[in-house]
Amino acid sequence: MNSKVIKYTADFNEKRYWERIKRNLGWLGDTDEEAKKRQKKISEVVIGIAGCGGIGGAVAERLVRLGVRHIKVADPDHFELSNINRQFGASLDNLGRNKAEVVGESIFNISKDVNVDVYPEGINNSTADDFVEGCDYVLDKIELFELEARYALHKAFKKSERCKFMLTVPVFGHRAFFFKWTKDSMSAEDYFGIKPGSELDEQNTRKIVYSLFPEYPQFPSKERLDDWLIYNKECPIFAGCPPLAQGLLVERLSFEIADLKDIPEYKELPSTPSYSMFDSASWETKIVEREENIICLLYTSDAADDLLCV
Repeated sequence: MNSKVIKYTADFNEKRYWERIKRNLGWLGDTDEEAKKRQKKISEVVIGIAGCGGIGGAVAERLVRLGVRHIKVADPDHFELSNINRQFGASLDNLGRNKAEVVGESIFNISKDVNVDVYPEGINNSTADDFVEGCDYVLDKIELFELEARYALHKAFKKSERCKFMLTVPVFGHRAFFFKWTKDSMSAEDYFGIKPGSELDEQNTRKIVYSLFPEYPQFPSKERLDDWLIYNKECPIFAGCPPLAQGLLVERLSFEIADLKDIPEYKELPSTPSYSMFDSASWETKIVEREENIICLLYTSDAADDLLCV
């Protein structure tokens, strides 16, 4: 592989590690032995975060604080002023700097006991396989309209024997959507309904938007949101929503990593094309079960707009 990868190597101090994560242990088991066993799983897992924007960078920081000690981050983009309202690492001093490089350096410096691999070229056909290799879980936080990068990531995931699943968690207004990709779930190409290399015309733009935002809020108007998303190809993001998704995402990963799925409160996330949603305005949480044929209908109907929320 010819791609540039920046590596930070952990300086691990066992006593310091267990002191810094000790408050996790009260929620990881009924005995100290059980709790430490689960924390050890957290420390050994490898997580790849593709995209260091409003959610990805902050998730990387939270995972380090949780005690994850092996993280990969990737992003080809650079910080600009409009990122400051929501993105970890975005500041006046970091304007123009590569997002993955800033995030990688920042999360390493939190505790210096974490191994961090930084991919400043982002995800593409040349980097995707290497990025996914060795990961137990991958977070697809690639920018909304970067479909070729997303396809490369998903293709690498399908080939990986180790990686258990991927999560895509976009935010839309005051809502967070959860999409879980497994080896048996619908492929990204089938889900988005767009052939690789296709032009990002209005029809394909709508497919991407409606795929990741399957429910529109009542406010602001759909026409207003379409101006942003469909015609300007820019995603409006309210600053309060990414932290909401960040916390939910780290929580769901924690259940999987620490093998907490047998606790009484746990409920499994469905696989794509089904999805989960939390809305902080309506205080609604739900799981929406969908079959693959409803996705095909969405892309072939003349009334696609009316099929949102099915």
